Parts: sequence; structure tokens; C-alpha cells
Amino acid sequence: MELDLDSYKQFHKTHFHPLDLKIDIPLFEKQMEQYSLAFREWGGPRKNIGRYGLPLLNQNGSLHNNPEPACYPLDIWNKENPDNKLWYPLMAEPTEVLNLSCFDPIEDIKEYMLRSCVLKWNTGANFVPHTDQTTPTEVIRLWGTNDPDNMSLRFDKSGKYVHPFDVSNTDHDLIPVENVEAGRLYLIDTCMIHDATASSDNVYQFFIALNIESLVTVASLKM
Repeated sequence: MELDLDSYKQFHKTHFHPLDLKIDIPLFEKQMEQYSLAFREWGGPRKNIGRYGLPLLNQNGSLHNNPEPACYPLDIWNKENPDNKLWYPLMAEPTEVLNLSCFDPIEDIKEYMLRSCVLKWNTGANFVPHTDQTTPTEVIRLWGTNDPDNMSLRFDKSGKYVHPFDVSNTDHDLIPVENVEAGRLYLIDTCMIHDATASSDNVYQFFIALNIESLVTVASLKM
């Protein structure tokens, strides 16, 4: 099952929409302490810029994969690993992290989750302007952060939809999202050009993908 462009736009009436899902941030930050050494440096060509990931769902449910494809841009992973190409439906095994009590508030969506991570960024860590997918697509995405004051998320002012391979050839006029609530999860339109930057250490993001069977549930959670 896939969403074509019209169906995708119909579901994403805005590029960033709050959901009735909220993670207890003090509890989350406390429980992350025991996994501080389990975070992997984010894969791809841009190393040593303070980006790390901890898989919530991956290919085999293990926290000991090295490298960890779930903490990697999948287009780059597939280019570098042509004999082990992966996509979201192949990365649906929960790790032990998803069972932590801090994630109890997202119980209603766990059955729909695919390749998902907790991101941990330090000062200056960023994703440059990009899109994560194009249509038709098998996934929708949710996003949140523990520290909105130090996490800038910006979207293209004109709402450009660009294939991920073509973003670098596009002019960008990005404006930041405002009034983000710590711990709140948001339905995010990742077909639209966007970027992200951390301005402090220990800034976490919830980087969640869901299959299309989640649409009814997610629609019921829109605020």
C-alpha cells in the first residue's frame, strides 16, 4: 500500500502538525543515560559533527550492529552496500529501547513503526537542506525533540516538493518552525525541503517512521 502525491498532500494539510502523543522528557533523559554508549555516529560522508543515533527499530532488533543501517541515510547506505539494500519495511524489528517506560505514551503507534531512531546531537550538528522521500511512498513520519529552544527545524517557505536527489539543485528560502513543545510528537511532511540544526549539546530528536496502515490512527491523534 502506498500514498500517491494527491493522497499524501491530503493527509499532510500542513507541513508540521501536533499529535496527541507526548513523551515525558525528564523520564526519557534519565533512561537514556544507560544507553549513552549505545549511540552510533550517524552514517554517511559527513563525520565528526556530533550526530549520533540509537535505533528503536532496525533490521534485527540488536543494539550491537556496527555499522547500524538504521542510523544511516538509507540512500547512501544502499549506494555503499548494493548487495544489502534496505528500505523501511525491512527494518521493523523493535530493539529493547522501544520497551522503555518513557515510550509508553506512544503505545498506540508501536505496531505501525518501521525504521526509527532517537537522534542525539551536539552543538552545530545538522542536516543540510534535504527531502527524505518522494511519492508514492510507503511511510509517513513523526518528529519531536526534548529541547525546542536549541533545536532549529526549518521548512522551505514556498513548500517545495523536490526529489531527494534534486535538492542540491534547488534554491532554498527556509523559515523555522515555532512554538514547538518539548516531548510532543508532530506529523512532519518530509517530502518538503527542510533542514535542522542543534545549538547545544545533548539535543535529542524522535525520528519515527510509520507504515501506511497507521493513517486512521494518526488521523485520530491530530490536535
